[in-house]
Amino acid sequence: MPDSRRTLREPPVIICKSCGRENEDEFKFCLGCGSALEAPKPKAQPDTLDCPHCGAAVPGGFKFCGACGGSLQQTVTEPSVKETTLTGGPRPASSEPEEEARRLGELTVIRPDGSEGARIELTSKGVTLGRKSEHEVLANDPFLSPEHAAVSYESGRVMLRDLDSINGVFWRLRDDVELEHGDMIRVGQELLRFEMAETLEALPTDWKGDDAEVKRQGSPDRGVWGRLALIGGPDVETRAYEVHTSEVTLGREIGTILFRDDGFVSGKHARIYRDQDRVYLRDLGSSNGTYIKIRGQRQLANGDLILMGQQLFRLQIG
Repeated sequence: MPDSRRTLREPPVIICKSCGRENEDEFKFCLGCGSALEAPKPKAQPDTLDCPHCGAAVPGGFKFCGACGGSLQQTVTEPSVKETTLTGGPRPASSEPEEEARRLGELTVIRPDGSEGARIELTSKGVTLGRKSEHEVLANDPFLSPEHAAVSYESGRVMLRDLDSINGVFWRLRDDVELEHGDMIRVGQELLRFEMAETLEALPTDWKGDDAEVKRQGSPDRGVWGRLALIGGPDVETRAYEVHTSEVTLGREIGTILFRDDGFVSGKHARIYRDQDRVYLRDLGSSNGTYIKIRGQRQLANGDLILMGQQLFRLQIG
């Protein structure tokens, strides 16, 4: 007696449209009338999915895996929760989409001949500049720190921040700026530090006594109120210029302090002047500009020129 649990599989057939005879699917012509037979169209195979329990392929629409018997019903994933600092209990994670970065403008490298070089795109998420950043133009500059500066967008303003770099970030003057003790100034290839005389430390002495009536000798007092120290390297002052008049002009041909061997200094380049108790720096229309090292951070405007390491950048907003 045949086993009723088995189902015999009959071979597929092709029914002749002319005489109705059944033919095996391997025949091309009907055995009854000789008419050409049309090959049966393959049945669409149901989509399959992988069982999440055992990995076996299961036809689509099945609720249980035929290999392991596991349920194939999709489970609803509960949203992730975070601990709140106010109650200590769980709270739903924020479902607000992250704001996409908006393009703000770009920094363009200005080559020594005045032509434009590489560009660095600026976005609302900000950008970090330095030797270890993703920007190849900065990778080989030995005067740049690994993370030298950052440009950010804050309350509708573009801000430039020095990230405690070794050599600093310099901004080209557009108008007169007030000087403070210790400000660093770039004129051509010259690096100068401005100092107020009243803030300078007294020279050391070997005298151990306490005779207040003895005066220290020195050069005649000409009313010096400041000085400019020429920086030749790390913590090295190669020269100092005293400031005792109401203004001092820097240049290559005309001025109080001259840098005759620096071809990047204009004939009459910049001026430092005193107005009552305040001191100001002014560019005199020089070809290469006068730069001052920013303290902390500074708001930027369209067209600003920024000097970092050996790289000169022009900012374009928009």
